[in-house]
Amino acid sequence: MTLLLFGASPLSAEVEDLNTRMLRATVKLSHDDSTATGFILTPDQGKSFLLVTANHVLANTKGSETTILFRRKVEKGLYKKLPLKLIIRNDETPLWTKHPSEDVAVIAVTPPEDADLAHVSTDLLATDDDLRKYQVHPGKQMVFLGYPHREEASEAGFPILRGGPIASFPLLPTQKIKTFYVSTHIFAGDSGGPVYMPRRGDDSAANVPMIVGIIHGQRFVNNTVKGDYITVKTHHQFGLAIVVHSSFIIETIDLMK
Repeated sequence: MTLLLFGASPLSAEVEDLNTRMLRATVKLSHDDSTATGFILTPDQGKSFLLVTANHVLANTKGSETTILFRRKVEKGLYKKLPLKLIIRNDETPLWTKHPSEDVAVIAVTPPEDADLAHVSTDLLATDDDLRKYQVHPGKQMVFLGYPHREEASEAGFPILRGGPIASFPLLPTQKIKTFYVSTHIFAGDSGGPVYMPRRGDDSAANVPMIVGIIHGQRFVNNTVKGDYITVKTHHQFGLAIVVHSSFIIETIDLMK
């Protein structure tokens, strides 16, 4: 497993906690109509980079480009937004790779040279064997990052961290159980965010994340109330996030090769 730091100051040699690392690898995707979340992975220790997000995020983006909000470090404790235009279509042809059946999209991206970005390896995507090895089961606490209703954690544009326990069973095999629930509220803007946990097993892995999935959406409760002269339909949150397993991110990346 590999996790390198990019854009870090020589003075910041201390070991980062896994949440800070994931915060530094997660980005805001923005265009006129909506905002969503994505995260940056590297398959080759920083030689190239991939943006991972939900397929519906890019599919619903009008036009040929979207904006990725990176950050640059000005000095210790001070970061500035660093927007980058990303071309996602050539005429009407999508330039991203989508999974054939699940809500996953991956596209190559070149971050700005001065971007403050943690290099998170594709090796940190959880396989079925990882879920068994690290005993991922209902009740296990998950962490996720996103931009609910366009909100940011700071003026620099970092994502907001929240979490909750896995709320569904069974989880395996992921080829059959393609999604799972996390007991938490999510909102517009969270789609495409990473869902992860510590990769525990030995002391050296304590600060290494295991990316378990990607936010797809949320469950809603739909009710119809009928009266003598009017019918009212209600639509409200159920408090469950729908997460697509990371095995489908791995499959999508493999389709790019």
